Amino acid sequence: MAEPLSANALPNRRSFPPLECSPAATMPLPPPPPAALHLPVRVSLVSPLPLPASRCSTYGFPSATPRRLAVCPLLSVRRGRRLGAPLRAARGEGEGPEGSEEELRRLLELLPGELRRRVEGHPELPALVEVVMDLGRPPLARFPSGDFLLSHSPISFDDLRHATSQVGDFGADNRAGISRTLHRISAIRNRKGAIIGLTCRVGRAVPGSANLLQDLVKDGGSLLLIGPPGVGKTTVIREIARMLADDYKKRVMIVDTSNEIGGDGDIPHPGIGNARRLQVPNQDMQHKVLIEAVENHMPQAIVIDEIGTKLEAMAASTIAQRGIQLVATAHGITIENLIMNPSLDLLVGGVQSVTLGDEEANRRGVQKTVLERKGPSTFTCAAEIVSKTEVRVHRSLEDTVDALLAGKMPNVEIRKFGSKGSVQEVYVQKERLHLGPSEGAAQLNPDSLSNARRSLDSAFNLDSVEGHIGRSTEAEPGLNLYAYGAILDLGVDCLASH
Repeated sequence: MAEPLSANALPNRRSFPPLECSPAATMPLPPPPPAALHLPVRVSLVSPLPLPASRCSTYGFPSATPRRLAVCPLLSVRRGRRLGAPLRAARGEGEGPEGSEEELRRLLELLPGELRRRVEGHPELPALVEVVMDLGRPPLARFPSGDFLLSHSPISFDDLRHATSQVGDFGADNRAGISRTLHRISAIRNRKGAIIGLTCRVGRAVPGSANLLQDLVKDGGSLLLIGPPGVGKTTVIREIARMLADDYKKRVMIVDTSNEIGGDGDIPHPGIGNARRLQVPNQDMQHKVLIEAVENHMPQAIVIDEIGTKLEAMAASTIAQRGIQLVATAHGITIENLIMNPSLDLLVGGVQSVTLGDEEANRRGVQKTVLERKGPSTFTCAAEIVSKTEVRVHRSLEDTVDALLAGKMPNVEIRKFGSKGSVQEVYVQKERLHLGPSEGAAQLNPDSLSNARRSLDSAFNLDSVEGHIGRSTEAEPGLNLYAYGAILDLGVDCLASH
């Protein structure tokens, strides 16, 4: 067996004499390092977004703030993007920049090259409303600030053929769309059926556009949206459908008449989330598709846009009686428009004339012939959409209708987005005013309803009370103002003067 090598026999090994140290000369040992802090780390394959220069220090790292330590820039940016969605919605901006820009580009491809370049060079391009092309007239692009003339040259048949060749088939309602987008192309035809004009409206999915109505949607009651054309009813109802399906995990079916909610094509737009869609082949069959959605697909909520006929109102009433949450829009500006509409008054319970006895008339202080609600309302609550940032909420639609028929001012909540995207609420409760026998609401006429509406507007206009409301900040999400006293007296005087 080979003998082990000694230390002196090892190559390149230097030996040193042992050191002799006294206890007094021994150097003190450094303190042990602190225990390591183990933090969970999430690794993402997505490249982090660049931070603005104001958030970076000299060495390129995020600068520390007094409130929160910027540990993970990627998570901070993502969180900020999620929180910024309602703010963009309040200001009328689109959802993601990539999706909205791509969809807008597909709409602009309908225009000839020179017109497309003119639109793309406009400073308000992200807020484009629609493009109008009529045969023999100069084309127009409509923005929130007004109309913009694209060219002095009139539109020709070739321009219209170029546009119609890139969209889907026009239905009986003269509407078409672009697949996987929310844009709506409406045609104007001559007496022979040839297309002589196009209205190319931009459709956008705006996250957070239904935040003003979130509590009503969460309660599970049926909701009716009323508003003039172009105020954003379809945008709000699309976001409500996504909210019901994704946030509240309900089985949602959308009855899409003109593919405005879910977009054109067989595959719905991602703006509706996990909600499912039933397309209506013909507008006259919409009431049948409503019943089909209930009987075949077992939904918990049904969303429908533009109830306009008596058959559709009857179908909606049948659905509401089956315990299904119904969210719909209707033609009209205010609740009074539905009461005076013989085709849609069923949505608010219907109106009938009732003859009272002498004792009952004296007890109520009204004439013997009065108008009353015929039955239960189809919808639990209603919202009048005044603009993209303001709504008027009627929490109990039946109470509102009863008050209007009795000549009283209904309770209403006025809600609006604040300057920084926060929800700012103004609660206004009006006292029920009993009119004398000579002023009783025996006849429901447009003059009396419009007078009551003007009194409501003048007494509780947001512009008149805005000076008493402090602007909401990010730390204060909303401000409630309970209006009584002087403002209420003003409303009483206005109503009494009429």
